Amino acid sequence: MNAYTRSRFLTAVKLFNEKEYFECHEVLEDIWFDVRDDSRDLYQGLLHAAVGLYHLTKKNNTKGTLIQLNKAADKLGRFEGKIKEIDLAKLLKQLKSIALKIQKKEQPKRLPKIVITI
Repeated sequence: MNAYTRSRFLTAVKLFNEKEYFECHEVLEDIWFDVRDDSRDLYQGLLHAAVGLYHLTKKNNTKGTLIQLNKAADKLGRFEGKIKEIDLAKLLKQLKSIALKIQKKEQPKRLPKIVITI
């Protein structure tokens, strides 16, 4: 990952963790458009997660949330363990937990954070 992409990626992670999901999605979309390698699915998966959480927190759109979280799980599930310094297994577990709660008509108590490990 070049310095410019890394800078934008860290910005996207910060926005995600601050629950600024729409802005996070914008940054991830820019990265996704620029990247032409196998990591595209990673960025698209994170983008779907951000959009799903935006639908949950700002639009109260549970159908849209579930659609986006399922797309995120599909894309992110293609990667194993840690990639780009993210513990994807933990993030996927959190996203799936939110989807299950929504399917049960429950409100998630906690929203996921992306943890960067160096």
